[in-house]
Amino acid sequence: MLIRQCVRHKLNVKKVARSLLNYEGFFKSIFFSAPLILALLLPAVSAANQPADQVEPIILSITLNMVQKGEFMVNMTKDGDFFIKSDDLKAMGIRELSGKNIEIDGESYMSLRSMAEMKFTFNEKKLSLDITVPPRLLPARSIDFMPQRQTKVYYPADSSFFLNYGLNYSETWPHSGHSEGVTNEVGIRTGDIVFLSDSIYTKDQTEQKFTRLMSNVTYDRRNELQRIIAGDFIASSGDLGSSINLGGLSFSKIYAMNPYFIKNPLLDFSGVVSLPSEVEVYLDGTKILTEKLAPGEFDLRNIRGYGGSGLVEVVIKDPFGREQRIRYPSYFTDILLRKGLHEYSYNAGFLRENLGIESNSYGAPAFSFFHRYGVTEFLMLGLNGEGTRGLYNLGSQASLLAGNAGVVTLTVSGSSDDQQGAGYAGTMSYGYQGKTINGSFYLRDFSEHYTTIGNRNTTERIKYQAGAGTGFFAGRVGSLSLDFSASETYGAQVVKSVKATFSRNLTPQLNVTTSFGKTMGSEGSYEFFVGMNYYPGKDKLVAARYDQAGSVNTETIQVQKNQPVGEGLGYSATVARSELPTGEAYSLDPTVQYNSLYNILRGEYHQTYTEGISSESAQLFLSGAVVYAGNVIGFTRPVTDSFGLVKVEDIEGVRVYNSNQEVGRTNSSGVAFIPNMNSYYENQISINDKDVPMDYSLSGVAEFVSPPFRSGSCIVFEARRLQYITGMLKMKSGASLEPAEYVEAMMTVGDKEITFPTGRGGEFSFENLITGEQGQPEHRNCSSLAKKDISPVIEAGRYKTSFEYKGEKCTFELVIPETKETIIDLGDVTCEGGISQN
Repeated sequence: MLIRQCVRHKLNVKKVARSLLNYEGFFKSIFFSAPLILALLLPAVSAANQPADQVEPIILSITLNMVQKGEFMVNMTKDGDFFIKSDDLKAMGIRELSGKNIEIDGESYMSLRSMAEMKFTFNEKKLSLDITVPPRLLPARSIDFMPQRQTKVYYPADSSFFLNYGLNYSETWPHSGHSEGVTNEVGIRTGDIVFLSDSIYTKDQTEQKFTRLMSNVTYDRRNELQRIIAGDFIASSGDLGSSINLGGLSFSKIYAMNPYFIKNPLLDFSGVVSLPSEVEVYLDGTKILTEKLAPGEFDLRNIRGYGGSGLVEVVIKDPFGREQRIRYPSYFTDILLRKGLHEYSYNAGFLRENLGIESNSYGAPAFSFFHRYGVTEFLMLGLNGEGTRGLYNLGSQASLLAGNAGVVTLTVSGSSDDQQGAGYAGTMSYGYQGKTINGSFYLRDFSEHYTTIGNRNTTERIKYQAGAGTGFFAGRVGSLSLDFSASETYGAQVVKSVKATFSRNLTPQLNVTTSFGKTMGSEGSYEFFVGMNYYPGKDKLVAARYDQAGSVNTETIQVQKNQPVGEGLGYSATVARSELPTGEAYSLDPTVQYNSLYNILRGEYHQTYTEGISSESAQLFLSGAVVYAGNVIGFTRPVTDSFGLVKVEDIEGVRVYNSNQEVGRTNSSGVAFIPNMNSYYENQISINDKDVPMDYSLSGVAEFVSPPFRSGSCIVFEARRLQYITGMLKMKSGASLEPAEYVEAMMTVGDKEITFPTGRGGEFSFENLITGEQGQPEHRNCSSLAKKDISPVIEAGRYKTSFEYKGEKCTFELVIPETKETIIDLGDVTCEGGISQN
């Protein structure tokens, strides 16, 4: 066996023997041969010390379940067993080691023959060992389908401010009348806290009035997905409760703080492969994954589908071409919560009264809450309630996934009111969404004295509400939906309606929709509608429709160009003709809106002509925002959510994009405003590097930014002007002046030292950017780039420099003048007595 090992390692035994007899080669042979001989003999000697297990060392190529694991030193017994180091077996991926083991040179070796369920085959010619174990003994592989966030995301925490403003003026004719109005919204953020307040001012011919709307302070615990609000807010307690305006405190779980977190139940799939395989995963016929699998168990986790019923197919292909296809019908819904997740909102304060009419009108104390919990992937339970002085309402909810047949929700609630007494209410709803068919049903039943905060002062109370609907989708044929609803009040008012709607895409640009309905009640009527939408080009629409409702027929034509995200023009014009019981009526409604760099200007005109009488009205709107972030204050279009300030040095005219849509250009200070960033999302903010002069170096052209709620963020794209400093370095020694050729000069820049070489005649050249230091600054300042926080630059100034030449060291100051030239030629730089002359 040792001879076979020597042959494997290309050790010529005959040459070694001859070299031992050769005087000149004797010591060389010992020197080169001894290490290998000792490496092969020592394990054998050590193994020979194991009388119970006579083993012989051998190097084998090992394959585990047809996967090549490499070459290992093993010990072979005379009866064909193999002892492999325990650590090597673990490194190969075998999770459970149980069997006979021996100790060789202080290390544990396992007997393959003694290990249960293990099979092995030894190939003496190839010096290989093929091992097969059950897949459960091999490492498990987990593949997660959960959306992955970008690896490099900027999470800004700038202090910021914005003031949205809107001015409007309206005029009517023939009865001349006009009115003006001002609306505003203020947002101030510092750290994790933001203050928001909005108000409205109106003035007409009879009065003028200022009204504060809603004001609050919001604190977000982003990592915990929790929000605390102090001030005005809207609270809801669920289907059988009401939505109320409160002034007080709110504590909620807000999963939207992480839009990439999926709160709804997902599909997990587990399997096992005994051979190296390839797995393909299909969702409703669309491939969503192709992955190589090593032998062992595997988990496909968090498979997410859309729109209810779905079919997941897992296709496994082994090395022999055999294919296993597993079909897994499933149902995906956003109604339920994943197992173990909580969703809640607890609110208490005082009822806000006359919102929009009075600024500071608060009434009785009140509370509102809901709390839902995912008990399993199929069951969600919840509690909800609300109350105010003399009124309490409490309810519970259960939502159940009925296999692949849809979701059933049951809700019951009871109330106690010191005016109405006790009452109850209950709902049952069902919904199913398939690829070609969907259906829904609901029934709500209310006792006469069931009371919520919202209906406490209502005289006409609902007795029951019911509805059902179904829809069919047949691809190119179109889609058809049928809907029925009914309701009754305790005043014996019964209303029922039925409606059928059909829609079809005739071409990719042309869609036709028609519907027919009937309303049955005290005054029954028929409704008919047919409409066409044509999209002649990007962001353009031409629509025509005909409506018949009872005895009124209306024909409408509309032309529209959608408003661009950034600067640009949008418009809409609608012309309508109606046949009324008293005659004909015409209307004209054109609207034009222009988005400028700093604001939005919108104009609307409305004219009606009925029985020879004309009436007209016109409105003008001007809206915009004053914003502050990163020590910059500026003007932009209204801030819809969060906003950003992009800084590109002082370069004007650089195009800026939000999710690949142009939103503006940098001004003369190199700043551009982005008024429409989405809170918490990874907004891809980028610039067009073609707009940056070629003598600038960019640290990057795109960045993912995830801002907090209603915040402003400074986004810096570092652009540094490239300048090249050249000259001729000379040294004056005594009376002689000669070029300092082929030396390495060292210059101190701040706390760094850089070197530059000289060439023939003392010529030198280096650039003003210190390489290897570029990157986004930790301190974002959009008014000026803090040099210490970004890539260092050699600016105009005096820099201590030294070099050695012919055994002498010369120290001097290198003077770089202030200039915007790309090449700065210093001419002759002479080192004399420690001061340069240039």
